[in-house]
Amino acid sequence: MNRELVENILSVINTANDKSVVLRALVKLRTDCVKDRDGIILFREAGGVQKMIRFLNKPHEQILEVVLSIMGNCCTDVSSCKEALENKILPQLTVILKSIPNPQIQCRACRLLGNLAKVDTQLVATHSPALAKALCQIIEDSSDVQTRMMAVRACRFLLSNPQFAKYFLQFSGFNTLLRILFSIMKNSEARVNEEEKLLTDSQDSVKLGLKRNQHREKYFEEVARNLEGVRSDIFDYEVLKNSSRSSNTYAMPEQKDALDLACEILKCLLVLSELQLSVPVWESLNRASCSFTPIVYFVSEDNKHRSVALKILSNFSKNPGAFYTLSSADAILAACELLVNNVEKPLTESETRHCINIVSILSVDACNRSKIRRSGALRKLIAMLRESSSHSEKTSILYVFLNFQYDNMSMDLMLREGLIMVLIKELQSFINSDEEYYKRKREEKLQSTKKRKLAESVKETKCKFPKVQEDVNLDYDSPSGSPRSLISPPSPCSSRSMSPVGGNLTKAGDFDEESYSPVCSDDDDDDDDGDDDNDNKTSNLYTNPNANLDNHSVIMNLLDLASRPEALEDNILLDKEDDDEVSQDVPALKLPNIGNLPHNAIDIIDNLIFRVTYMVKKGVDLGKPETLNTLIKAINMFGLNMDFAGSLTNILLESQFFGQVVKQGIAYQLCQLTKIKELAKEGFTLLDTLTSVGECNYGKEELARLLRSDDILSQKRAAITVGFIIKSKPLLYQFLNDGNALSLLFNIILSHKEDEFTAEAVDSLTCMARYTLGIQIPQIQTDKRDQDYEQYIENLDEPMHENCDMRFMVYSQESADKEQPPVVMGFNKKLLCSTSEVFNTMLNSDFREGNESEIHLHTYTVSGLRFFLHLVIKQSLQLKLNLIPPANKYYALLEAFEMSRIYIIPEMEKIIQELLILLLNENNCLSLFEWSMKNYHLELTEMAINYYLCSSLSTEAKVRLFRTADYSTYSSEWFQMLYDAVFAKCRASF
Repeated sequence: MNRELVENILSVINTANDKSVVLRALVKLRTDCVKDRDGIILFREAGGVQKMIRFLNKPHEQILEVVLSIMGNCCTDVSSCKEALENKILPQLTVILKSIPNPQIQCRACRLLGNLAKVDTQLVATHSPALAKALCQIIEDSSDVQTRMMAVRACRFLLSNPQFAKYFLQFSGFNTLLRILFSIMKNSEARVNEEEKLLTDSQDSVKLGLKRNQHREKYFEEVARNLEGVRSDIFDYEVLKNSSRSSNTYAMPEQKDALDLACEILKCLLVLSELQLSVPVWESLNRASCSFTPIVYFVSEDNKHRSVALKILSNFSKNPGAFYTLSSADAILAACELLVNNVEKPLTESETRHCINIVSILSVDACNRSKIRRSGALRKLIAMLRESSSHSEKTSILYVFLNFQYDNMSMDLMLREGLIMVLIKELQSFINSDEEYYKRKREEKLQSTKKRKLAESVKETKCKFPKVQEDVNLDYDSPSGSPRSLISPPSPCSSRSMSPVGGNLTKAGDFDEESYSPVCSDDDDDDDDGDDDNDNKTSNLYTNPNANLDNHSVIMNLLDLASRPEALEDNILLDKEDDDEVSQDVPALKLPNIGNLPHNAIDIIDNLIFRVTYMVKKGVDLGKPETLNTLIKAINMFGLNMDFAGSLTNILLESQFFGQVVKQGIAYQLCQLTKIKELAKEGFTLLDTLTSVGECNYGKEELARLLRSDDILSQKRAAITVGFIIKSKPLLYQFLNDGNALSLLFNIILSHKEDEFTAEAVDSLTCMARYTLGIQIPQIQTDKRDQDYEQYIENLDEPMHENCDMRFMVYSQESADKEQPPVVMGFNKKLLCSTSEVFNTMLNSDFREGNESEIHLHTYTVSGLRFFLHLVIKQSLQLKLNLIPPANKYYALLEAFEMSRIYIIPEMEKIIQELLILLLNENNCLSLFEWSMKNYHLELTEMAINYYLCSSLSTEAKVRLFRTADYSTYSSEWFQMLYDAVFAKCRASF
């Protein structure tokens, strides 16, 4: 049809008065002109759109029907839609929908409205109240399937506008859609069986509930004992039975029109599910007895619509008000069945994510958790977490597990399935992986923890464990003398049948609801949560300050973020009405504020590991090297802002893991924490925890058994651990002497085979000497060296005095061998005599020194003599004797000390002795020891031994010094005095 013919027909329509002529012309345009895109453009360019709008006011229904059909086709073109809206088609269309009950007219009007809404929702939505009311009325009252389908389709496009959505919900459009879907999907054959079942249930109902003469409180206690978690809003007897989801209540419609309507309703529900619906909407839904069971029916192995149904349920699950509706529809069972079963058509990545989202949200309820556990989904989720390479999927699964942290039966099941090692593996990835994702998350967490300030109450109460001798009197003679039997508080997981008890039973009654469930009572305010932290002071087991990640809104926001980037998968539900028309997705809503969300999954891992370590029945995987080493690495990386230290503490407190802890050298790793300023307090606390276990009956027996074992490695580990953790001096003496632990330590250090035991033995010896035996010596602090002491600079060309009337003749060892002349050094006789009476006697008598004014020195060096004379000069001038020789001239200080003793200068001797001790290091310790042995100086001998034992030298320096002493003239004395020093300190307490 050409443009001229179209214009002629439009002219006839415009001028004709005979309705039959107008009708025939309109039918001609509908059948021959606007049947394809080219015809629609031709019609629009000929001015047909504007002229058709005028006919919408005509009361003739046949004309109205054809005009609506023409405009419906035209408005598949965007330009035609805009022109129609500019010519104010909406008021007339609204009147038609409200006032004309003809289903054919309603069908075409709804189709036209839907096409207009696809182009510009905002303009169409200006008539939201009237349109919403009319469409809801048509959907509810119309018996024509096509009319309903077009009305639902129009609503689908309009629902992306908040105003229309508000009025649509206000006029019960949501309820109507669910009722219609229920009527379409209801299986008529199942109704007879259902009536029979109701009759049977009514006859059997006397078996449930209160028994004869049973008190109501006793009945409540019986019910409570059967609850399996802390969040149980409802209690259903059926949940305790292994029943599967019923599949014969609903069936797919056999008629094509009914199936198309069901698909259209699903698409509309998909758009509705993207909206945040208020609680009154869900209350209205429940009052009307509307159910999601028809939607859940689509979630099956062979249903081609399962993807859309899953997304609808997943989106609705993010609405807090939908919890009861979803739970009662068995959405949790449907999602679990899909996850567990090996379906012919494997789940796509998005379908898997929707299933996990549903399980994550609904698992906050105890009854739902029991369904999840019985379905086998927990095993599947652990396997998925172990094998998955998707980081978002891993995080979602971890959130599911978080809801099970107080469910003992589920936790036991997950422990048997290897939950601990899966968590540890993921934690290792966060700590060590070079993958960009983990690097970014690691940096985010480190930055967030730097800004985070712990509450004062947390700082005061964290890691306060009993010291064996002071705070807790352990019964070492009791067979249950393990710290576990004394200081373990009642755990939320300590009962297999009762829900957890509140942490503080002395609180007022109005706080009972908060303290009942740790899931509900934990807050995310670290700065202002002092009261909550103080409540935990009664517990000696470490309490987790980060156990606040199971907040329902946080989970929903995280799942909302995870699902946003995905396109709506409704390709299988394309519009059947027009080939040119394709269903459009609802525009993406504004993302929620993520300021309060956890930065990454490491918070969840932290919380879950802590809960596992807090359980009464602990998994054996907790004692494995991978677990303990990874937790220590996490403490090193994240410090005290996370609760990995609490998890490690709970493991260390468990006697069953003590043997593994000893064999793995964990005490040495804890000692390394004490060398880090920020973690020193935490490291000492963890060592104290290990002490409380090591000094109980079980710990003592285990250490003694390992020391006596034939396994050399176990002997070494036990000896090293004794040095780190045993604080009781009588007990330490038994291990060191009777158990031969001290000899083992020395042999490890002396061994020429360099391995990890060498460093551990050195640190063990140092830790024992400093913190257990209390061996200390004074040392000059580096920052005060320049302030309090003057550095001695030797200048051999500078004369010692202006008036040198006597001289020293210094014979070195080399000059004696080669008969070289001695070094001559002049000095003032009067100054020397005034300093020491010995010099006065020598130089003012008939001795050779007096006659020749010479003093011959055969065992001293020039450096030692010059340093001594410098001190003499300073003493004569009444100056402080605070000279310090260079590090490589320690022998000069030793020689000056010896001369001050020989020539009886007590003030100088005392000061130089202090300097000898203050300036001890790895290079001169053995020299001081050998000199003191040769000159029988007991105090300096003791100082040299003590310095070796307690100094914070590097491992290499201590090993080198120890092995050098083995070749010394006094090697036997060196080792014997090390033994004596340690044993003497031990025996001093008994």
